[in-house]
Amino acid sequence: MTIRITAGQKSRNSGRASPVMLVLLVILGALLLLLPAADCMAAEPGTAGKTAAVDLDKKCLKCHSKNRKKTMEDGEVLSLHVAKVDYANSVHGEIGCTSCHEEVASKKHPSRDPINSRRELSLALNQSCRNCHEENFEHYENSIHARLVADGNVEAPVCTDCHSAHAVESMTVYQPVTGLPCKNCHEDIFDAYTQSVHGEARANGNVIRASHIQAPICADCHQAHAVTAIAINDHLQTTCLDCHEGASLAHNEWLPNAGLHLDVVSCSACHAPMAERRVNLELYDNVTQVPVGQHESHAAIADRMESIESNAESLDPVELWTLVRESNQEGLATDVTLRGRMEVSSGVDAHRLAVKSSAVRNCDSCHQQGSAAFQNVTVSITRPDGRKLRYEADKEVLTSVVSVDSVSGFYAIGGSRIKLLDVLLVLSLMAGFAIPVGHVAMGKLLRKKTKEGDQ
Repeated sequence: MTIRITAGQKSRNSGRASPVMLVLLVILGALLLLLPAADCMAAEPGTAGKTAAVDLDKKCLKCHSKNRKKTMEDGEVLSLHVAKVDYANSVHGEIGCTSCHEEVASKKHPSRDPINSRRELSLALNQSCRNCHEENFEHYENSIHARLVADGNVEAPVCTDCHSAHAVESMTVYQPVTGLPCKNCHEDIFDAYTQSVHGEARANGNVIRASHIQAPICADCHQAHAVTAIAINDHLQTTCLDCHEGASLAHNEWLPNAGLHLDVVSCSACHAPMAERRVNLELYDNVTQVPVGQHESHAAIADRMESIESNAESLDPVELWTLVRESNQEGLATDVTLRGRMEVSSGVDAHRLAVKSSAVRNCDSCHQQGSAAFQNVTVSITRPDGRKLRYEADKEVLTSVVSVDSVSGFYAIGGSRIKLLDVLLVLSLMAGFAIPVGHVAMGKLLRKKTKEGDQ
């Protein structure tokens, strides 16, 4: 049977909705209502991945929340326990266990592969951090910590030593006043810092300067990941001046020859008044513009330095003079000299900085015969990691005739307690005046004689 719709019929039914059309409209409306919800779900990338990671973590923690252990090849027992709460509250709580432990898979776990030692496991996991923290890891690789690791120092820190393995905290909750994690290895230095003007200000709400300037904590001077040997070159002075930008001008107001003092006297030598001080003579290459020990051409010098030190209790003036002279006769492009600097005797003392009013301002503390600071002398070269390797030297190296050339770069007239150089300088000044005066006087005398002869 064929159904035909005539024009008249169409006209009469045009104002009515077909039941089928009503059903279709209802379905279409429902779909439109669901679209915003679908959009919201699509706007949260990784939701499914996070859910899967959390589910997988639950599977991992089912075993690792128990007190499970594994005996390593070196005989030490390694705990495999992971505290659920610590891990859940850590910044890594949402990324999933296998994000760091990529080697763990359902078919390979539990692994029966041996673990040689806790240290070897930490070093292997150290590379996992690089996957997400490339920039910080590159800073770490150039640090003194990484150099110590490369040298085989088993106590040098890796990522998990400072940040922990499973309870990694956010920077927003980190409390630097506690000294952690630096205090774990440098407790004696941190204790000295807490008693300093910086440490007390930090603990008491920063009462040194304006509230917008925070008293420094470990990472402010030493960096967080690119930790350097801060005593290298002038880095220490530069670090102090970063906050005390007006110090140079302030010293000019009362300290004679302030620029020289700031160059050859460390800040802590005056601002840690109770510290023991010494004069350090650093072997320095004027050609390469780096301290001896940081260039391949310095290997022979470093070896000779070690051999001299092993044969005597301390370097005497002749040994030091010979060392400098022979270092410049190796056939290499070197110009080795000694750069003198007054400093405190230990890193602990360097952190015991006192308030400004207690700083040493008495010139006689250094510039007098028999000054204590000039009784303690060392000669240093620099390790590749930037740390100083110091050798004891006789105090006579500052006053002996054979050391005059070696210590001339540290000399300040009347201030270095090097009497020989004072005498030689006076004689040279007298000669400098005598020659032109004598020349003029002789000229006048000759002209007078000549004039008298003509007459």
